[in-house]
Amino acid sequence: MTCLRAFAAVAELRNFTRAAEALGLTQTAVSHQIAQLEAFVGQPVFVRDRSGASLTPLGRSLQPSVEGGLALLRDGFAAARRAAMAGRLVIQTTPEFGTQWLAPRLEQFLKAHPDISLSLSMDYRRADLHAGEADLAIWLGGGSPEHESLRLGLEEEFAVCSPDLADRLPETQAFNAAPLLRYKGGRHTVLDWERWLVQIYGEQIINDTEIARHLSDRTIGEFVSFSEMLKACRQGRGFALVRSSLVADDLATGRLLRPVEETTVSDLQHHLVIDRASALRPEIQAFRDWIIKEASGS
Repeated sequence: MTCLRAFAAVAELRNFTRAAEALGLTQTAVSHQIAQLEAFVGQPVFVRDRSGASLTPLGRSLQPSVEGGLALLRDGFAAARRAAMAGRLVIQTTPEFGTQWLAPRLEQFLKAHPDISLSLSMDYRRADLHAGEADLAIWLGGGSPEHESLRLGLEEEFAVCSPDLADRLPETQAFNAAPLLRYKGGRHTVLDWERWLVQIYGEQIINDTEIARHLSDRTIGEFVSFSEMLKACRQGRGFALVRSSLVADDLATGRLLRPVEETTVSDLQHHLVIDRASALRPEIQAFRDWIIKEASGS
């Protein structure tokens, strides 16, 4: 199996070094596996040159069978994992959506479905649903054609601050009054102050002295996570740029306010993503129906 995986990786990437990186092996280990395969079939399957590695005629004839066989094994084990996971759900989403919207509501789902056990995975890396890494996901943006993808509401982007800070804001140029808070994971979710300010106010906003200082000063107001940034925002330490689902509860309870009316429709929308091969599992259908209803009421 290791020889076949090495063969498939080199055949796809046309390079032993890149294949080794993709497989998490050393280049020497990959070369050894290919040598074993060539010893078994009795002829070379690759020709190496300065540009990388190319398939020999024998290698080209083997490639469809090897890739097809590996795909059949992968699909077979994925189906077995799905069968073994009956009554259990693994949900994968971003840290922002998981902590701010999904986790506080999951207790309601579990009370309504006590026969289902559930695990929540929060990561920016998208899980391979077809391989069984997760049963379903909530991602910014939809999935690929083999996925069922449903948008959860309409995401808007706007600024928020604490009621205390809102009371102290001047009548004009409100964003000069406090730092523009950021968090390190923002690059994954495109919650970017400069982009949003330009969309709302035009390029001239960047020439404002205080705005420029807030945007360039990385020593103030940068946090490790969205949750930490939002906590600082609730404490009146600055403004936060958010999507509507991530602060729905804070706005409803008055912990946060919108200091200005300006808003934009987000370029990225949260979608429920399900592998089509798993879509008819009862527990997945139950979660799908619940989250669609929950999102429509938020």
